[in-house]
Amino acid sequence: MADASEFLRLLERGPSDSRGVFNPWRDFDDRDHAPRRAMPAKRRDNMQAYIEARERSARVILLGEAPSHRGCRFTGIAFCSEVELTHKADLVARRALDLTSVDHEAKPMRERSAHVIWGELDHGGCAREVVLWNAFPWHPYGETVTSNRKPRNKEVEQGRDALRALVRCFTHPLAIFAVGKVAEEALGRWEEFECAGYIRHPAQGGEAKFRSQFREQVLALL
Repeated sequence: MADASEFLRLLERGPSDSRGVFNPWRDFDDRDHAPRRAMPAKRRDNMQAYIEARERSARVILLGEAPSHRGCRFTGIAFCSEVELTHKADLVARRALDLTSVDHEAKPMRERSAHVIWGELDHGGCAREVVLWNAFPWHPYGETVTSNRKPRNKEVEQGRDALRALVRCFTHPLAIFAVGKVAEEALGRWEEFECAGYIRHPAQGGEAKFRSQFREQVLALL
């Protein structure tokens, strides 16, 4: 197990080409709470607390595609929105984490895939055994930063070092399940990682399939 500082530095540095990419652990804009400049550090702290809560218990990684503009972008944690930090705080970390969106006090950011996944983690009683991550860790956007786009293969390739650094943060070897085709294809190219199985991404009508495949594959393993 390695200290998470190397991993967090890699996240903060971001991809080599940041065009069309928002880095939650370095960037900020008018959607961030004041003082805006301080919010990326809060998201790095959130990620560190998330890792610390799992460093000796994690057995599985669910590897998705990329962060959305409503989830990880504001929490610093993959597949996790501010609603989870509010309503499932004890599942996410051992301490309360920071919400960073400008309107979080009145209306915390919510993200549907995060809701589905954390619902399953709660149902299965396995939140501290599962690590959520993405093949491309930073948020790729289209015409505006409040949109999502599929990361390009060249971009996804830069997530390889981040995944290497992430797995070193945990005591036990981790079985990696691909959540969606982007992650499955990435694991197929990254020979140092073995894909333990494929799970349908919960977005775009995939909720029921995600739930059943998660229970059949991940819960059966745990």
